[in-house]
Amino acid sequence: MSEGQIRFLVENYYDLQKLRVEAFNRVVAWCGSQKLAENHDLCASRGTNENHLETADKPSILAHKIITSKVEVPKAISDLVWYHNMLYETEKNLVKRLDNWSKLHLLRTTYFSQVQGIGPILSSALIAWLNPISRFDNISKLWKYCGLAPDQKRKKGVKLGYNPRLKTLMWKIARSFEKQKADKSAYRKLYDEKKKYLAERPDLKDAIDKKVKGAKLHVQLLTLRFIAKRFLADTWVHWRRLEGLTVTEPYAIGILGHSGKEETQLDKS
Repeated sequence: MSEGQIRFLVENYYDLQKLRVEAFNRVVAWCGSQKLAENHDLCASRGTNENHLETADKPSILAHKIITSKVEVPKAISDLVWYHNMLYETEKNLVKRLDNWSKLHLLRTTYFSQVQGIGPILSSALIAWLNPISRFDNISKLWKYCGLAPDQKRKKGVKLGYNPRLKTLMWKIARSFEKQKADKSAYRKLYDEKKKYLAERPDLKDAIDKKVKGAKLHVQLLTLRFIAKRFLADTWVHWRRLEGLTVTEPYAIGILGHSGKEETQLDKS
């Protein structure tokens, strides 16, 4: 498959995921609206342990039982459940296809596979969107292309100077690191350190102490942006070294003379 097809499949994977989650939430909402003990469709098999529905089940738990066929599917939502499960099967098939495409790529086998939070979907997306890495002779150009440079905002009538899909992808990657455990993920550990540092920065700490609306969210967003840029910089360095290309220091270090940084340690051996 071409990289263009991979990008298309990645985008559709996330579109399908969104639709599948919406379908599941509809099942949850339906379960929450029912008086389960009085619902004949749901409680038709009350006498059997495997199909009996406890009224104490939370709507989300009951919804999961329904879509996994652990209980009889109510006729009222049978089409919705079918729709959800068809989307889920398509999702799984897309993961397999994307995994097969990128699993032997040298960047994935030597780097992405050893980073907690970067699976086949994100690996394939990064490889397909960023290749060839030789286009970016310094990390600042790559940050700009991914929408992570300073003051990159949409302006009416002005052409975007970055790839909006890549900007969204980097946000997903940062959120993926945020969900990891610090004792297993180097990027989650960096995330925690940066967030603590920002929370103690005088201007931000003052806003948090005064309970300014959005102050804590601002710290979180700054941290997510930092971790996305850090991961992208590490990816750029690793990829260019694999291809025997020149690796330069970031502008702040190489030109402005700021202190250097240690390379992020890989999570798996």
